[in-house]
Amino acid sequence: MLASERHQKILSFLEERGTARTVDLAEEFKVTDETIRRDLQILAENHLISRVHGGASRLLGTTELQSFTERSTIRVDQKKAIANAAMQEIESGRTYAFDSSTTAFEMVCSLPDLDYRVVTNAYAVLHHLARMERVELISTGGRYHPKTQTFNGGDSFGTLHRHNINTAFISCVGLDTRRGASEGFEAQAGFKETLVKMAEKVVLLVDSSKLGERSEYFFSRLHDISSIITDKGAPPSFVDELRKQGCKVTIAEYMNAEH
Repeated sequence: MLASERHQKILSFLEERGTARTVDLAEEFKVTDETIRRDLQILAENHLISRVHGGASRLLGTTELQSFTERSTIRVDQKKAIANAAMQEIESGRTYAFDSSTTAFEMVCSLPDLDYRVVTNAYAVLHHLARMERVELISTGGRYHPKTQTFNGGDSFGTLHRHNINTAFISCVGLDTRRGASEGFEAQAGFKETLVKMAEKVVLLVDSSKLGERSEYFFSRLHDISSIITDKGAPPSFVDELRKQGCKVTIAEYMNAEH
């Protein structure tokens, strides 16, 4: 493994766990303690991590990764509205991919039991759809990440390459009109970047709180997104800019009358 590749894996390791001991990193990457110390020194000098006694920690001030459970309780009405608007895309005989976002999961919870295929790396999606008899369910495989409830790495990219995905439903942490969609978890950004490339159509499900925001890892330009579904809290000026750049934008109405 090249040093640069190992550095990226160390960053991902710290992103997932917050802190790590030198000895644990050495065991993880099958190298000596001294090699890891040099790696950590380089990363610290580039202001990518913080050195602590006996190891390293994620750089203070970086965005803390929220768990699936935490995310599922936020902006529920907006997510339900977006999911409901996206349901018109579903029909028999197609192959759909869903990411591990809670907005996509809201859509999954309303899916009918029809003859179509679903590809996903999300535990919640797999668990929910496993009860359906007609849906063909495919897990991308990989190592399970408990906090995000996703499977990453391993053969997950190979699975995406093998299937003809008609429509991918994904979300993001931030959507910027210049640089596109971004994620806070590097492994998920890489997965979504591959998914965007493989899918014939990409539907971005993004609530209005994420518009104009940027996170750490960009995974898709605007021109690679087929359509965007957001809620009526979206700033009109931001929506106008998206449309000026050629994006198809749908504004979802809330289900509850009080909104």
